[in-house]
Amino acid sequence: MRKTGLVLFVVALFGLAFGVGAQEKVRIGIMQIIDHPALNAVCQGFVDAMKEVYGFVEGENIEYDIQSAQGDIATANTIARKFVAEKVNLILSIATPTSQAAVNATRDIPIVFSAVTDPVSAGLVKSLEHPGGNVTGISDMTPVARQIALIKFLFPEAKRIGTLYNAGEVNSVVTNELAKKACAELGLELVEATVTSTADVAMAAQSLVGKVDAIYVSTDNTVVSALDAVGSVCLANRIPLILADPTTVGKGALCALGFDYYLHGRQTADIVVRILKGEKPGDIPVEFAKKLFLLVNPKTVEALGLSVPDLGAKFKEFVETMKKEGVEVTLSSIE
Repeated sequence: MRKTGLVLFVVALFGLAFGVGAQEKVRIGIMQIIDHPALNAVCQGFVDAMKEVYGFVEGENIEYDIQSAQGDIATANTIARKFVAEKVNLILSIATPTSQAAVNATRDIPIVFSAVTDPVSAGLVKSLEHPGGNVTGISDMTPVARQIALIKFLFPEAKRIGTLYNAGEVNSVVTNELAKKACAELGLELVEATVTSTADVAMAAQSLVGKVDAIYVSTDNTVVSALDAVGSVCLANRIPLILADPTTVGKGALCALGFDYYLHGRQTADIVVRILKGEKPGDIPVEFAKKLFLLVNPKTVEALGLSVPDLGAKFKEFVETMKKEGVEVTLSSIE
């Protein structure tokens, strides 16, 4: 009873601080560029944390309008303008293109972005420490150098690494440049295949067959949305597929080293609540995901004909190497 009373009291204070009347619900517009497991996990983690940690229950004291642009920038702009016209209390923008649409649509309504790789290069904030304006959020800048290092660690004889990305996504251009640099430092060649839509992904993946020793996919929204096609090509040709998104490792990948996007969403809720309590978005520094996960797919290990004991030992050795460098990595496998 005491805990419940405290939660209700805190929520009431949020309402007063944010200028929301006693009977009026907080209204949050949530927009993501496309439906895929990582972005959906961000959204779910956010909604769950808002309820479980802060007492915001949908239909009682908060309303969510969740919209997907289905990969279309024009649709993202329309959704952003819709939220502005409806005067929502806050916009949660998931992924870079939707965040850019939200920033272009309003300078008044608070915007919190999530799953954005480089918010400065994307033009969302002035700096990470001092975002300025009505925007802040959480970056999912993926540890590209460590992901490429993992590939070299697992396959020391590898010479060429393939990658697929949408050159029209700012976040993907940034991560691709990082991948180029990481490959060069390890004596690897990065072989690129670009796409413009999910319809291009299967053919782009097929174009890498016979040219590369492994394929790496970062957090590109277009490619991840059609990752089944990449996984099928890799399995059919016994090419190891290494990802930056653990939520999609079941789609034919060997493993993934990255963040838990559900926890990313829950972390986003902390920032949103600070704003609902009265803090200005521009005064809240951009945050980063805090913990790495190395998720292995045993079915792919078997399909590729790899030695489980040897590979398992390598994964453990890699985790220990990361710990020595001060990086916390949790190793696990999917069922």
